[in-house]
Amino acid sequence: MKEALPDAPVTRALGPSVFRRLDWLPRALLVGDAVLVAAAVLLAYGYRFHLDRVPIVHGEAPALGPYLLAVPVVVACFLIALAFNQQYRSWRGRALVDQLFPLASGVAVGAVLILAAMSLYRGFEYSRLTLVYTAVIALVLLTIERYLLRSHETRLRRRGIGTDRVLVVGTNAAVELLIQRLSMFPQYGFQITGVVDDQLPSGTTFAGAPVLGQSADLPGLIRELGVQQVFMAIGSVSNEHLLHLLKICDDQQVDFKLIPDLLDIMRTGVEAAIIDGLPLIGIRRNRLRGPAATIKRAIDLTAALILSIVLSPLLLVIAIAVRLSSKGPVLFPQERVGASGRRFTVYKFRTMVLDAEAQTGPVFAQPGDARRTPIGGFLRRFSLDELPQLLNVVRGEMSLVGPRPERPFFVERFSDEVPRYLDRHQVRPGMTGWAQINDLRGDSSIAERTIYDIYYVENWTLALDLKILMLTLFRLLFQRHAY
Repeated sequence: MKEALPDAPVTRALGPSVFRRLDWLPRALLVGDAVLVAAAVLLAYGYRFHLDRVPIVHGEAPALGPYLLAVPVVVACFLIALAFNQQYRSWRGRALVDQLFPLASGVAVGAVLILAAMSLYRGFEYSRLTLVYTAVIALVLLTIERYLLRSHETRLRRRGIGTDRVLVVGTNAAVELLIQRLSMFPQYGFQITGVVDDQLPSGTTFAGAPVLGQSADLPGLIRELGVQQVFMAIGSVSNEHLLHLLKICDDQQVDFKLIPDLLDIMRTGVEAAIIDGLPLIGIRRNRLRGPAATIKRAIDLTAALILSIVLSPLLLVIAIAVRLSSKGPVLFPQERVGASGRRFTVYKFRTMVLDAEAQTGPVFAQPGDARRTPIGGFLRRFSLDELPQLLNVVRGEMSLVGPRPERPFFVERFSDEVPRYLDRHQVRPGMTGWAQINDLRGDSSIAERTIYDIYYVENWTLALDLKILMLTLFRLLFQRHAY
């Protein structure tokens, strides 16, 4: 190999570190949870019997001593429940909201276990209301703990601490997407050291990662770079050569994972199931049908009406600001394509000058777009220009969550260029979507967005909608492609 290899990882320079151990985070959570649950018991006792306005049944506060003795039992019940809810396994690749749902259910199960223990042991009567306060306080404290630990872990991984060094073999569209996502989200804990490919010359780059050599160089690169995992692109090599590369990884004692081609994923509308050991293959369908669609529509209508009322002062302020900042109407109507290909008019606060596309025709907004009005950049940055689409939700043309609607010009273009693009129209378009909370908007790849949109259509649940809405609030602050 003629090319210089990347510098040694930061973690090697630091020597042995607790942050290189795969089990440091679960252990930290276990200890932290025990301390915080114990604190929740004491805080709940103090609030219930010294600050709460709800009358005490027996007229006076019980002694603190029995509650202190009950702390180990309460802690044990909560830790057991949290363990069964997967709170002490690796959260690599999982968003914070994915962890908070099982956390809440774990706390609820812990409270039920305590009630069961109380029914078996009559020697101590733990106040039911105090138990409710304990569960609520514990949930708040444990949520804050997980947020702080994740933030700390992310900062460490941005410095290369606690990450797995990854070498990618082969190049395809899925590899390009994977490298981009891992670079965008260092909290996943993977550091791409480079790409190995038999077609690309060494010294070039692929998706921002250096090409370090060919597949024959894999054993030496693994040793010299201190690689912990190898990702292999399916289709880049023959099956026989793939087995040879897998054996190399096994001999080098590094983990390996296979990356399917992105276009194969998009063309594959199948799902697998197993019944008593017998594999069955079926076609994946839109899950938003029948009662599910009715429930989602009811939630959309109720939430949109409430938000319209609550946000009405903000909508008025934005409308006045748009009107004063530049000539033209406050609202900008635009034709979009919705469910089943039906066209409708979407409404947005105007963020561009009049006749912005008169010279160019339909184009996506770009960074530093000169067509924006003085206030337009701010509105688009925080997606405030989208708020009038609550009217579209009330009218049934859109949903709060779903694939973003696109203009007919782009739909016709992308339906020919991107496999399964029209599958997005099996559901109502949304004000926010699975692609958007994964930072895919603006001029980001349409193929990538389509992958996420189709995933949403085929894997919809109410929990997924709630997750997207929660993450949307976070992405508004940190999104990269809002122009």
